[in-house]
Amino acid sequence: MDSAIELSRDELHLLMDPWYHDFSVLGLRTPQRPGIFGPNQACKQGPVFKFIDNALTLCHGCGASAKGAELFCADGFYANYAIQQGAEEIVGIDANDHDLAKARLITRLLGNQEKIAFLHADVFELPGAYDFGICAGGLYHLSNPQDLLKRLREKIRTALVIQTVYSLTNTSEDYFETPAPHWTWGCRFSYPYLLRTVADCGWIVMNALTNELKGNTHPEDRGSAYLLCMPLVKTCVQTSP
Repeated sequence: MDSAIELSRDELHLLMDPWYHDFSVLGLRTPQRPGIFGPNQACKQGPVFKFIDNALTLCHGCGASAKGAELFCADGFYANYAIQQGAEEIVGIDANDHDLAKARLITRLLGNQEKIAFLHADVFELPGAYDFGICAGGLYHLSNPQDLLKRLREKIRTALVIQTVYSLTNTSEDYFETPAPHWTWGCRFSYPYLLRTVADCGWIVMNALTNELKGNTHPEDRGSAYLLCMPLVKTCVQTSP
C-alpha cells in the first residue's frame, strides 16, 4: 500500500466495512465478513491461485499478452492477484455496485489501478476478447451456466479458470437442478455433470481439483471444483501447467 494515498471519509468507511476477501496475502489486510467467508476463502484461494498461475504460463507459452477478464469479480481479489503475478491488463465485471466500489478502492491502494478496470454489467455482456478468463464462484449463481460457458468460448482465447460449487449428494452425470436446493435462485449440479458440460461447450480440461468448502453447512453447497480449461481448437500449448 502506498503510504502517500489519501482517503476520503467515504473511502475510509468503505475500507473499514467487512469485505468478501481478506487481502492480506496481496499486501493489505481488509476486515472480512464473518461466518462462511474466511473458511471458504481458505479453501478456494490456493487452488484458484495455482490455476491463475497456470493460465498465465499458458498465455506466455502461446506468445499471448496475458490480458484477462474476471467475471463475478466482487471485490477484485483474483484480478489483483493476477496482476501481481504478471498479467498485463484485467477487466473485472460484476453487477454489485458496493463490491465494485471496494474493488476500485483496493486496486488503487495496491497500486494496480492503471492495469485493472471494473465494469458494472451482466457477465453475458462481457465486452471484447481476452487471453485468459477467471470465472470464480459464478456458475452456480446462474440458472443457465452452460450458456455462459458457450459465450466465454467466443471471448477467451487461451485459458479459462473456473471455480464453482457442486453437490456432494448426487453424483449422477445427469444431475442438474434449478433453483438450487435450499435456495430460490441459481442452480446445483454434480461434478460429472460439470465436466461433461464444460466439454460440451467447447473446452478441454487441462487440470482439475476438488475440495470442500468448510464454511458451508449443506452437502449440496460444500463441493468446490477448480478447472483449468483451454478452448477445444487451441493447439499452441508449449508448457504443461
